[in-house]
Amino acid sequence: MADDELQTCVRCSYVADKEDKYCIRCGAPLKNRCTKKKTPLHKGCSKVNKPDAKFCADCGTETLFNEWGLL
Repeated sequence: MADDELQTCVRCSYVADKEDKYCIRCGAPLKNRCTKKKTPLHKGCSKVNKPDAKFCADCGTETLFNEWGLL
C-alpha cells in the first residue's frame, strides 16, 4: 500500500487506511475537520484542516482535534 493511501492517528500513532474516519485502535478521529454545524443561517463548514490546527483556516471555528483534546 502506498503512503498516499495511509494516515497516522495523532493520539496513538496507528497507521490507518486513507478511507478510515476513526482510529480502530483508540477511537480518535483521523481527519481534523471543522466543527461548525449547519444552521438555518449558515451552510456549515467541514473543511479538513492540517493535523496541528486548533481552529479552522476557513471560518475560525474550533477543529475536531482541538475539541477532542488531541492538540
